[in-house]
Amino acid sequence: MNIASLLDFVLWLDLVVLIFFVLAVLSIPSVLVQRTGRPLAALAWILAMVALPPIGMTLWWAFGRRHLKRQRRKRQAATGAIVQKLQTLASDVCPASQAPPFLLPLRRLPEDYRLAVFPPSCGNDVRLLVDAAQAYPAMIEAIEAARHHVHLLFYIWNDDATGRRFLDALVHKAREGVQVRLLCDAMGSPSMGGRFARALIDAKGQVARFLPPRLTTGVPTLNFRNHRKILVVDGQTGFTGGINIGDEYAGAWKDLAIGIRGPAVDQLQEVFADDWYFAAGEDLADPTYFGRHQGRSLGEATCGLVASGPDCRHEQMQDVLFMAINEAKERVFIVSPYFIPNPPILAALRSAAFRGLDVRVMVPGRSDVRVSRWASRSFYPDLLEVGARLFEYQAGILHAKAVLFDRRLSLVGSANINNRSFRLNFEASMMVGDPALNEALASLFEADMARSREIVLEEILNRPWRMQVLDGAAHLLSPVL
Repeated sequence: MNIASLLDFVLWLDLVVLIFFVLAVLSIPSVLVQRTGRPLAALAWILAMVALPPIGMTLWWAFGRRHLKRQRRKRQAATGAIVQKLQTLASDVCPASQAPPFLLPLRRLPEDYRLAVFPPSCGNDVRLLVDAAQAYPAMIEAIEAARHHVHLLFYIWNDDATGRRFLDALVHKAREGVQVRLLCDAMGSPSMGGRFARALIDAKGQVARFLPPRLTTGVPTLNFRNHRKILVVDGQTGFTGGINIGDEYAGAWKDLAIGIRGPAVDQLQEVFADDWYFAAGEDLADPTYFGRHQGRSLGEATCGLVASGPDCRHEQMQDVLFMAINEAKERVFIVSPYFIPNPPILAALRSAAFRGLDVRVMVPGRSDVRVSRWASRSFYPDLLEVGARLFEYQAGILHAKAVLFDRRLSLVGSANINNRSFRLNFEASMMVGDPALNEALASLFEADMARSREIVLEEILNRPWRMQVLDGAAHLLSPVL
């Protein structure tokens, strides 16, 4: 390369950097608005964008934004006569005067929270499904028994033997005239954008992808993923939890789901309907999909769904978890594959330990996301030094997501204990007031402790310097993990 060519390259490079610098300055208002209430985070982003404009700008517009505006259905209705019909057929909701004392005492919620935190629903039957070995057969059985509709929402649906088994069941029902609607996250389930879904579409089933990345929209979608796992059959049977559809989940992965019959199925239906409306444009505000349990009690469980996402201003999943930890009087058991607590949750857990509660956390001994495990280890000392107990599961890949509070209240769903679940992903986790479910989860936790290695403070404090640096570096990525 001669001198003239080198000078031309340097001038071109300077021009690119200048353009990125100008764009960075113009993006500062976006940082200030998106990071309102978090001045240190705002300052860090601004410094990154000004010091390294190309890198800082790319990271900000790809990962930095936390809010997504989207058109929503009105809860359980659209307009006109359907509103009245659905109000008439609305599921049983526990009156405030009769709400069980072991559910959260939520009395005053702003509109954002009412869209994401459902009121307690009584009279439900909830059963625990451990691993895909129990969950998949129960789901397939429910699908095969469908008479009117099958609604599915999953983050990951793989084109493998398991994915094809479920898809074949859906194709069969669609050919029978059952309404089948399948919604998958576009990035988590890339195969749904190709030939894999063709058989279902040809059978008159409907398939939609949630937020497929498009450069022409100008909307950054890398962060805003739909991480929910929901199956609703005929408005009468529902499933939710952490299990996706794929061969790996039927293997050595440790996971959980719950099957629900009762009024709380309407809550799962409502979340599916909102997401389907956003992705496919079809409004399911029709009484044939809701209120199928009117006046009937099928069990003793009281349920309330928490369906948070970046389309809400507040972090409802974080806030509900924070309140539940602070309301606990005896124990808090956490199972989480990606345990990266933010300051409020970390403070709540430390406070619980200070109050003498039995605080235990189970995380993977080996993870499918290594950087997440490294970041998780950086929080061990803060919990171990106050008396909490930590266990690393050794008998496979831990992917289950559950929290136990005392002897009655449990939280099971798709949300992890990290900022991605609290702020960036669309999540759905069910709060369940049911001593039987709580005891079943506690027994499972105790059994899995025998398959885990307990971590002690001395081990963490004396780990090799190289590992400490690795954990500390991963800790810097905690806000986006």
